[in-house]
Amino acid sequence: MNARIEGSENPKGIRISEPTGLSTIKDLVRRHKVCWEVFPERALVKPGIRSIGFALELYGTHEPGTEHVDPGCENCRKVQSDLREIADWILPKEERPSMYQVEIETQSLTYSRERGDRPDVRVTIHIVHRHDWEQPVDACEVRCLKEMEQELGELGACAGAWSNQRNDTRLHSKEASYGR
Repeated sequence: MNARIEGSENPKGIRISEPTGLSTIKDLVRRHKVCWEVFPERALVKPGIRSIGFALELYGTHEPGTEHVDPGCENCRKVQSDLREIADWILPKEERPSMYQVEIETQSLTYSRERGDRPDVRVTIHIVHRHDWEQPVDACEVRCLKEMEQELGELGACAGAWSNQRNDTRLHSKEASYGR
C-alpha cells in the first residue's frame, strides 16, 4: 500500500490540505464506528452460478446524540457522504484489470445483531473484472480486496463489528469461503 502523509495527496492524486487528510479520514471512521463485511458477487453464467468478484460493504452509524434517525434523513446523508469519502480513500489508485463501483443506498438503514442492532448506513464497493465481467474471481480481485481491507484496518475500521479495542487483530477476510 502507498503510505499517505497528511497534507500530501488524496486518492485522486490531487494536492490536499490537512482538513481532508489521513487524520480526518481516521476521525470519520471513529465517529461513525465504521465496520465492514465482504460478500461474493455472483452471476448466472452457463452452466450455473459463478463467483465473479466481491462486494465490500462499509457500515457506519450516526454520531452519538443524534436524535432523529430515518432512512434518507439529513443525518443519514452525512454518514453516507463520510462513508463515500472513506471508500474513495481506500480504492486502488492505479488502473488494474479490476474495476470498482461505489454504490450508496440512499433510502435505507440496516440493522445487524453483530453490530448491536444499531442503525447503519451502508456503502458498497463492488470489485469485479474491468473486462469480461463474467469470469471467475482471480488474483487481481483478491489482491484489491485484501488491500482495501488492510487500508480499512489501518484507518481504524473493524471487520464485522465495532470494537473500542480495535487493535485486537480483528482484521480478517471471508474470501477464502468464496471458492476463489
